[in-house]
Amino acid sequence: MSADTADTNGVRQTTDPYFVRLDVASPSPPTYTKSGRTPVARDPFEPAHGPVRHRRRRRLQGRSVFMVVVLLGLGGWFAWAAQRPGGVSGTINSWIEHVRGDVAKVRGAPDLPRAAHTMNEQFSASGAYPQLSEDQLATLGVGLGVSYVWCTPQDVVLQGASGGGIASRLLVSGKDLGTVVGKYGCPDNLVNLAPWKKP
Repeated sequence: MSADTADTNGVRQTTDPYFVRLDVASPSPPTYTKSGRTPVARDPFEPAHGPVRHRRRRRLQGRSVFMVVVLLGLGGWFAWAAQRPGGVSGTINSWIEHVRGDVAKVRGAPDLPRAAHTMNEQFSASGAYPQLSEDQLATLGVGLGVSYVWCTPQDVVLQGASGGGIASRLLVSGKDLGTVVGKYGCPDNLVNLAPWKKP
């Protein structure tokens, strides 16, 4: 009987091709860690350093917000000052002069009367105006914003800021002869007290 006439009706035929791979390596025996557990195989597509962590966005800190507010404020002020007469520099100079005037009024107005009262007390105690150094004047409370001009044991001039300018106050023999506007030194003599007036 030839192969062509063989009875193949009872043999089950498969339509799926298959092959045997002979070069597959035999699986290696499992290795154990010190804890006795078998390490779990990793997915070859998983990164070696673990799952990817998403970096959190930093929130705005208080200092950053403060700096932004300050910069916006400065920018707005410069824009406002640029439209004023004299521009930015004129506005700044005007503000400085205003502050100087206020400081002079605050410091100068009460200092001259207080210094005059203190020096007349010195005259009443000793019968003469003493020659005092700056440290001694500061001890008596006269040196703060007030210049002490010693003329003779009978008369002195106090100079200080008043009303945004300089004022001079004359003391003669324990008497306060008043204040004149401007910086004046000792009078020529006790007969002619100009620019002060005789009592």
